[in-house]
Amino acid sequence: MKLSHNTRSVARITVFLLAVILGAMVAIFATPAVVIERIQPRSISGPLAFLAILSTLSLACIGVWLLNLTENKQHELDRDLLDTFLEHIPDNVFFKDRESRFLRISRSMARYIGLNDPALAIQKTDAEIFSSEHARQALADEELILNNGQPIADKEEKETWPDGHETWVLTTKVAMKDRAGKIIGTMGIAHNVTDRKEAELRVRHMALHDALTGLPNRLLLEDRLSQAIALAGRNQKQAGVLMFDLDKFKYVNDSFGHFIGDRLLESVSARLKDCIRKSDTIARLGGDEFVIALPAISSIEDAEMVAQKVLTAIAQPFEIGGHQLHVSASIGVCMYPRDGETPELLLQYADAAMYEAKKRGRNQYCWFTPVLTEATQRQQKLESDLVGAFHRDEFVLHYQPFVDSRSGRITGVEALLRWQHPELGLIPPNQFIPELEELGLIVDVGRWVLRTACRQAVGWQQLGIPPIRMAVNVSTKQFYQDNFVGLVESVLKESGLRPDLLELELTESRTLDDSELTIKTMHDLKRLGVTLALDDFGTGWSSLAYLRRFPVDRIKIDRCFVRDIGTQSTAAVVNSILGLSKTLGMDCVAEGVETRNQSQFLTKQTCSEMQGFLFSPPVPPTKMLTLLRTAEFEAKDAFAASRSGPFAALPMPPVPVPG
Repeated sequence: MKLSHNTRSVARITVFLLAVILGAMVAIFATPAVVIERIQPRSISGPLAFLAILSTLSLACIGVWLLNLTENKQHELDRDLLDTFLEHIPDNVFFKDRESRFLRISRSMARYIGLNDPALAIQKTDAEIFSSEHARQALADEELILNNGQPIADKEEKETWPDGHETWVLTTKVAMKDRAGKIIGTMGIAHNVTDRKEAELRVRHMALHDALTGLPNRLLLEDRLSQAIALAGRNQKQAGVLMFDLDKFKYVNDSFGHFIGDRLLESVSARLKDCIRKSDTIARLGGDEFVIALPAISSIEDAEMVAQKVLTAIAQPFEIGGHQLHVSASIGVCMYPRDGETPELLLQYADAAMYEAKKRGRNQYCWFTPVLTEATQRQQKLESDLVGAFHRDEFVLHYQPFVDSRSGRITGVEALLRWQHPELGLIPPNQFIPELEELGLIVDVGRWVLRTACRQAVGWQQLGIPPIRMAVNVSTKQFYQDNFVGLVESVLKESGLRPDLLELELTESRTLDDSELTIKTMHDLKRLGVTLALDDFGTGWSSLAYLRRFPVDRIKIDRCFVRDIGTQSTAAVVNSILGLSKTLGMDCVAEGVETRNQSQFLTKQTCSEMQGFLFSPPVPPTKMLTLLRTAEFEAKDAFAASRSGPFAALPMPPVPVPG
């Protein structure tokens, strides 16, 4: 047991007094009785007095020595415990004096900074070990702690080492005080999170880049275009957009196989980089479709020059896999601000011009003109019709099941919005949901979707279907509307659906932040009893940082990762996501499962649920009811019978538009 400073002082005084008393008693009782009888009260002197004093002091010294011996043993025990702690703890632990010089560090920290012996760090400063930026920040943090005594908790710190590799730690620092409570330095513990950060960076890169070519994808392209437009506007410059694809690329795939086709796309990407400036952006939108964004150009001649370079570069033969391939490109070109002032319009107009180049014979570039606005006019008609579609009851819900990876049983369904246009038929969501958001209709439509889905779930139960999870997508605007939690609570009461059977899917995006409002709303929803899922995980800009703060129950791996799961890099990302979800105690759903190989890989990696056309496309409520009734008894057998079509034995509708 450790004694406080005051307690030890009292103990010393007490031992000393007891020793004095005991010494006196020994001196008296050690004197012969005959002598005592002859001693008068005032005549104690000489050898007898000396003997009494000597005995008293001797016993007092013995008492103090025994107390110090006890304290020294306690100090030795404390030191041994600290030595053992610093030797074996896996984290970086350190103690510093008021000048921020290291006093002690753990064995793990010595390895982290490249020292064979922790003692080699003693009296060194951060500036002698870490980068100057790291050292400056560490010194500033420690001065703050020394001044106010307040700890700094879970601060993420990045270090770039001389060989170029990077590491990250989460550091907590506190004031170190002596027995009197005076601050004499700082101590800290840093947990190495490099593996987690590297996984986060891989996911982020996959979210913003094409898996095959490594070029930016549409999400990153739109951001770069927005920056190019802003830059051109400030500097009275122009910006150009070139969209093109490879003529007769399908012939290459059909004749030589997809492997050769993929190598061709990689070679094209490499050649394109020689046609542009460092400030330009090349992106692959999918298939053989590419876009080049040209910021801060002075004239249309600058865009034409790049277009001609692209045509010349692609026209040169490609030597791939022992084959000499000859391809060409059709390019559509448009300009900011002449043709459009938003990334969406510029891409749309460049696309229209590209198809005009194909009509004119391919292997050329074509400028956008207002004559090429048929596609634009169709989109404008859709937007006009969309305004009244909600009130005309043209929206419908289709449902797609979630399937347990081990048993094949349906564990839930996702409600997916469709537009039943009276003239154009069933319109997929990607063609109208963005417009719903721009027109400010997404909140009203989202409220209808939530009510309809909950009522449908209860309706199926009333028909004898066992209770299953109903997943409903929630837009960011809907999530941040006033009293969204109250709306969910009201819908649950109206429909009679058990809260634990409702799952709200939030899409990871740049507009869904990790503010206190977001966290509070999520926790309020959790208190209602509903579950939360993060949809399209890995495609947003926050990546894994969300999971540290969001109280989500499930993450859904985006279909783009499942589609490319056959590549080593994408498989590694999927494994990282699955491993992280298990560590955090979350379930994981893989979206867009379409092949047997994808299903087998995900099952082997213990992904708990899957969803995709391999099992069932999104279907109307009546078809879903049939599937639920049949799957209740036959799903497991069908799943085991054919992993290429787990629900092949079940009645299936014609394949509708993908969700």
